Amino acid sequence: MSRYESEVLLDQKQRHRVEKSLVRREPERGDIAEQVAELESSLGSIEQELKRVNAAQPRKLDFRSAVALGALALSIGGFVIQDARNSSRQDAEIELTKTRVSNLERIASATTEARIRTEVELKGLREGQDEIKRLLEQHDSRTRSRVRRP
Repeated sequence: MSRYESEVLLDQKQRHRVEKSLVRREPERGDIAEQVAELESSLGSIEQELKRVNAAQPRKLDFRSAVALGALALSIGGFVIQDARNSSRQDAEIELTKTRVSNLERIASATTEARIRTEVELKGLREGQDEIKRLLEQHDSRTRSRVRRP
């Protein structure tokens, strides 16, 4: 039973008593006993009404109600199927994005490795070039010293 059905079971007089008891801020001891008694009587009447409602035979559906329930079931089924399609599409897009990211990471790591190798090779070439310059300078200085000696 929903919360709203239990509210319908309270008659106006009982609802007024409950609301009135909730509005009071500082009740006296006698008032508290009265309120407890009122709440117990309200609870008793609610329990009786619940028993009566539960004991009642279920109603049969007429044609319009059955059609309305069928339409409602189809509508809910359509929403469920559409949600499943959307979820499936989103899952496929997520997997595709993961694959693309992993490919980009692989390419980035390969590119980084190639760049590092290129830098090492360039450093070696620069060192070789410096060594060649040094040897040429030594050769030039020896050649000049030989030319000056005679």
